Amino acid sequence: MLEGKIIKFYREFQGLKQKDLGDGICSSTHISKIERGLTEVSGETIDFLCKRLRIEMETEIKNYREIEQLLKEWQDAIVKKLKPRVESIKRQLQGFNLLHMQDFYRLYTLILARYYLFVGEGRTVDGLLEEMSVWTDLTPYEKNLLLHVKGVYHLSVKNNYVEALACLKEINLEGYPNQEYYYDLALAYHSLNSRVLAFFQANKALQYFTKIRSFSRIIEAEMLMVIQLEQSEDHPTLSQEYHRLIEMTEDYGLEHQKAMLYHNLAYLYLRNAEYQKASEFYKKSMDAREKNHPNYLGSLEGYVNALTKEGNTSREKLLALVEQGLDLSKSSNSSTFVHIFMMHHYYLSNSMDKYYEYLEEEAFPYFKEKGYMLLVEHYTVVLFDYYMEKNDMEKANRFAGPVINKFRRNNQFV
Repeated sequence: MLEGKIIKFYREFQGLKQKDLGDGICSSTHISKIERGLTEVSGETIDFLCKRLRIEMETEIKNYREIEQLLKEWQDAIVKKLKPRVESIKRQLQGFNLLHMQDFYRLYTLILARYYLFVGEGRTVDGLLEEMSVWTDLTPYEKNLLLHVKGVYHLSVKNNYVEALACLKEINLEGYPNQEYYYDLALAYHSLNSRVLAFFQANKALQYFTKIRSFSRIIEAEMLMVIQLEQSEDHPTLSQEYHRLIEMTEDYGLEHQKAMLYHNLAYLYLRNAEYQKASEFYKKSMDAREKNHPNYLGSLEGYVNALTKEGNTSREKLLALVEQGLDLSKSSNSSTFVHIFMMHHYYLSNSMDKYYEYLEEEAFPYFKEKGYMLLVEHYTVVLFDYYMEKNDMEKANRFAGPVINKFRRNNQFV
């Protein structure tokens, strides 16, 4: 009985014992049965209990139903990345005492964690995950939503793509109809350089976002699919696709998605050795974000890289940008970018011995530990070339092994 749940919540909320609530109305045993929905109860008794608790039952039942609807709408708004709507619902929910009753508290906490990840306050999720780690008897929906939260947390906060993938692959859609997770799964595969699987999952996400008519997420899924094709030689077509998507974001005022597209188009130009265009679009991506945005560092690093390769920017200016990147990386506790900007620092300072020493002893082991396969593969070749040039065959062979094993094929020839 819903009335019983509401009475129990407010009794505990006000610190009353069952006998105190029932004094002069009914026995504590009867209160217990009312709260558990085990007995019929007259409207008169409910009225007396509500008067003692200083609540209006009709209002509280209405609030209960409204919270149910708002929680559903809040999660839908987060999935569609409708920030004004997300913030509006959060404010509405904060006005309800019933939000903290057992029926809602876990779901509210899970969606709150998703909210913090959505708005870029991922570190706030640490405490929530610690609390959730001791939860038991989760519903199938809560269990899968928790896996989704953990997956996004490892993707966006910890940059631990292996752990993110492990969480996301456990999700069972029979108990969790939110197919948005296909996008996060695609992002995890992309981060581990599994391009075919990333494209496959992104395409499933695209179908879902099309079904729910989320235009901003459609663009994100399409962009992720285009990224998987960047190793093809058809750079003009890929560039046209990016510009098409950028025009769409401008038409609909999607600034966040436009910044992402600027960054990825810049990387396409960088791969194609069009360094001036790459630096131009990395700069546009930076200008479209606040410096504390999680993706700002990536665009700044790309900007430094493109300017360095272009060769038209003074070393002093480049080192100043690197110092800015180091300061931001340290303040945001981003170990990945601390390592990358440190290597930029040694490279631009012509301290090549320190560069390779730092790469081999600090950065490379960290990249391997975190499962950053693109970085691992790139710097494996860099270190192999370095030791070949130094005629240190023992170390060169150590780095050649993983490259050879990657392309090894069994049972092809006698």
